[in-house]
Amino acid sequence: MLEYNFRGSYKIMPNNSTETRAINRPPSDGSELIPAEVTAKIDNKGNSFVDQSLADGYTVDDEGIINNYAIEPEEYRATYPAPYEQRRYLVQGAIAIVFVAFIVWVAFTVS
Repeated sequence: MLEYNFRGSYKIMPNNSTETRAINRPPSDGSELIPAEVTAKIDNKGNSFVDQSLADGYTVDDEGIINNYAIEPEEYRATYPAPYEQRRYLVQGAIAIVFVAFIVWVAFTVS
């Protein structure tokens, strides 16, 4: 970094000098960082959009940002397969056994 002094010459300054740092500002707490969509909502609807009730698992913070959280589903007992499903599973099992037996028979006859 070059600094121009009053004599008309340039003086080389390191980049880490205290003159180049912004040390006079107080530390930020982040309150000035409001997303653009939040300010647009506040301009359009006022603060009424923050009070809207949402579905389970959703919350709205002070700036109007929606946060969603996982909710636990309701527990229920498992139901056994219906009789027609049981018959279908038996037929599929029988077809699978016949197919495997056929493959084994082909393997023995070829070798």
